[in-house]
Amino acid sequence: MRKFSILLGLFFGLSLAFSQPKEPPKGERCVVCGMDVRIAPKLMAQVKLKDGSYKYAESPKHIIQYYLENKDKISELWVKDYESGKWIDGAKAFYVITHEGPMGHDLLAFQSKISAQKHAGKEKVYSLKDIDKEFLKRLDMGHKH
Repeated sequence: MRKFSILLGLFFGLSLAFSQPKEPPKGERCVVCGMDVRIAPKLMAQVKLKDGSYKYAESPKHIIQYYLENKDKISELWVKDYESGKWIDGAKAFYVITHEGPMGHDLLAFQSKISAQKHAGKEKVYSLKDIDKEFLKRLDMGHKH
């Protein structure tokens, strides 16, 4: 029985280490606003909850909003790299403000700080630790940070 418990623990640990984002099902709606998450494919984002389920958003702004409100329930945060369109770890991503998101001002995510800075020009590049509820509220209102 002890060997089984050890093997089960090892399997569970390895499955978390190799966890991957999932493509949202067709017709999936944003957990925050209800918009179709596939409206802007390079901006799609998601979280994996500790119970193994996923929640999706049409943009980094909305998934980060959901993340900030539900941190204790979330095990992973995924966003799409704006250049490659590939899923990246949202906690390690670099973010740039855009004025052309699905619902106005939003965030573009980049895996590389160099790519983010190139896209931002003279504007600031943000990390997840820079983004809080007040930041998102000002972003919704169209204010610069």
